[in-house]
Amino acid sequence: MESDSEPDLALPAPRESRFKALVPLALACLACLAVLGLLARSTETRAEVKVEHALRGVVQEWAPTRPEEVLPMEQWAKVFKVDDLNSSTAQRRYYQYSHHPIFIQKKAWMEDQMSWQIARECPPLSIGIDLVLDKAMPAIRDVPSPSDCQKACTETPECLAFAWVRSGNLTRTCFRKTSATMLSMPTQVPKDSFVSGRPCLRENRTEMRFPTKELEQFKLPSPPPAPPRPRGAARMLCLAVCLPFTQEQDLLVMQYRFGTHIFACDNYAIYSSLLLELVPGVFTRRVNSTLLGELGGPYMTVLNLAAFMAVWKQVLADGEYLHHDWILKVDPDTVFLVDRLRPILQEHGRVLGQSGAYLNNCDMGLHGPLEIFSRQALNTFFESSEYCAKQLDGGKECKKDCSAFWDPNYRERCNGPCTLWWGEDIWVDQCLMRFTEVARVYDPRLLTEEHCHPQSGWRNCKDPSSVAFHPFKTPQEYKTCFESATGHELIA
Repeated sequence: MESDSEPDLALPAPRESRFKALVPLALACLACLAVLGLLARSTETRAEVKVEHALRGVVQEWAPTRPEEVLPMEQWAKVFKVDDLNSSTAQRRYYQYSHHPIFIQKKAWMEDQMSWQIARECPPLSIGIDLVLDKAMPAIRDVPSPSDCQKACTETPECLAFAWVRSGNLTRTCFRKTSATMLSMPTQVPKDSFVSGRPCLRENRTEMRFPTKELEQFKLPSPPPAPPRPRGAARMLCLAVCLPFTQEQDLLVMQYRFGTHIFACDNYAIYSSLLLELVPGVFTRRVNSTLLGELGGPYMTVLNLAAFMAVWKQVLADGEYLHHDWILKVDPDTVFLVDRLRPILQEHGRVLGQSGAYLNNCDMGLHGPLEIFSRQALNTFFESSEYCAKQLDGGKECKKDCSAFWDPNYRERCNGPCTLWWGEDIWVDQCLMRFTEVARVYDPRLLTEEHCHPQSGWRNCKDPSSVAFHPFKTPQEYKTCFESATGHELIA
C-alpha cells in the first residue's frame, strides 16, 4: 500500500448528522497528536477557537475537524513554530493539518461502507467488467462509489446486477440491471472503465467492529505450530496490499497479466479494504481496516501502522504462510525480480538459526517496499506484537515537550507514546530488533530505493545485482524499469 495513494472516489455531500457521528473518531485521531507534546486545549469548542487565542505562544493539542477551523498557512506556521514555509517538510506538514477534516470524514464514510457490506455479505466487485441483462432500469447519476451502486441495487428488489462507471463521459453513473423473467444470468462483457457486481443479501447477517483502543490493534492470536520444511528451501508467499480504485490496483492488474511481481512467486495473496475481482479469478482478501493513513511523524510519511497490523492479523488468520519458508510484503509500485531473490533466500536459509531472520534492505533501517521474513521470524512477530507495543509506548526518548518536532530539520526518532506516528516498516524493525531473538540480516542487494541514498542514475534499473527498484508508480514506468533490468520485453 503506497504512502500517498487515495481511492479515486468522491465523498457524498457532508451532512450535519455525519459530523456529529464523527466526533468519537475525531477524538481518537487527536490522541495520535499527543506525540507533538502539545498542551491540553481549553474546554472551548473547536468552532470557538480564535486565531488570537492560538497565537498566545502555547501550541495546543488539536487538529481541525471541520474545514472552517483550518488556519491559513502563515498563521499555522506561527502556531506550530515553523520557520521555513518553503521546505518540503513544512509543505507536507501543512497538507496533513489542513486535510485532516477531509481525512476523518473519508475514513468514517469508508468504515460505514465496510460495515454495511460485511453485514450483508456482499459479493466481490469485478473490475473492468460490465454485467449485461435483457432489461435496464433507470440509471442513477453522481453515485460516489461502486459500493454505493451495489447498495442501490441491493435496495431495489428487482435488481439482479449493477455496473458503475469509473471514468469517461459516464463517470459515477450507476446502472442497475434486471431481467424480464427474473431468472436470467448476466453476461460478462469486458469494459475497462466499468466496475460491476451482484446485489448483497437484503438483510443483515454479520456484524463487524473496528478496534476502538490502540492496544487492540496489536493483540494477535497465538500462531499455530508450523509444519516442518526442508532446511535451505526458499518457497515464497508474496503479499501485496492495495487501496481500491487507485494506481496500486492498476499496477497489480498489469503485473498479473505479465506474470511478474508477486505473481512470479510460489504463491501470492492480495489484501484490500474491499472484496475485489481484479481480473477473472483473481480476488483480493478483505481486512478489517479502511487502509487509510495520514501523513505524520518525524519524517512526514504515511502513518500506516494500524492499517498493516490489520493486514498481518488477516495473514495470520489465513494461515498460508505456515507452508512457506519466506513471506514477503511487496508494494505494488516496486519493480520486484523474483528470480534474483531466490538464490539469496537459499543462501540465507542455509544458515538460519532457530529464531529465524528478517532481511534488512537499507543501512538506515528496514524500508517498506520489500519486506522479507522467514516463517519463524513472522511467527515471532505475531507472538511479540502486543509486548512490543507496550514497550515502545513506555520509553523516554520522545519528550513531553516536542516543540523541536516542528523544526523542518528535526531528525530524532520518536519512542515513548508515539508508536502510531511510525510507519509500519520502522515499527516492525524496532519490534524485532529490540525485543526478540530474531536475526536482523542486512543485505544491500535487496533494494535500490529513492529514500536509501541510491547511486546517480539508479532509475535506469541497470544494476544487475538489485532484487527490487522503488518507486515506479505508473504502469508505463514499471514496464520501462522491468524491461531495462531484465532485457526482456513484457508481453501479456
